[in-house]
Amino acid sequence: MGNMIKQTWLVLILAIIFGLALAFTQKVTAKHIMENRQRQIRELSQLASIGELTYDTNGKPQFKIELKPLTDLKKQGLIAYEIHPINSDKIIGYSLIGEGIGWDRLKLLIALSGDLKKITGLEIVDSRETPGLGARIVQDWFRKQYQKPTAKPLELVKHKPQGEYQVQAITGATISSTAVTKIVNKTVALAKKLLKKK
Repeated sequence: MGNMIKQTWLVLILAIIFGLALAFTQKVTAKHIMENRQRQIRELSQLASIGELTYDTNGKPQFKIELKPLTDLKKQGLIAYEIHPINSDKIIGYSLIGEGIGWDRLKLLIALSGDLKKITGLEIVDSRETPGLGARIVQDWFRKQYQKPTAKPLELVKHKPQGEYQVQAITGATISSTAVTKIVNKTVALAKKLLKKK
């Protein structure tokens, strides 16, 4: 009996020590994780909005844009950023974060033109889709199909697109293709509604 009590106390003390160690590690790394995520969003926003990202000799990205978070829209369900050229207040577009579920969680970055009339780019921020199937949503040919006007919702088709608002699904990855299209349509519709009020 006494042995069991000692073991219980030992397990409890170890659990507290490991819990404190994890909390400390999270606190120390949280800032770096946030900085890395913001850099990733800025890189993807530049790719989606102006189509290029160059690096210096040290491998650091050369930014031509700055992002201004629209924090007031987060309460309304939209994570959005204004895209500005460096050292300018001119809005050249918007960067939106859309989330949903395919086979697993998907997070997309959708870039819109400053007048909200065109999707200028789509980048995959986070995807755990099936390798070789749904994971092909990162391929250029698929993502570039979403660079379309925003006047109507996009329609996913299994054949070669015939209309201006059609996007061709990836063969064998209909669920992932459908998820991306739904996320894009939902996020763009919400952005148009909220950003027009600004």
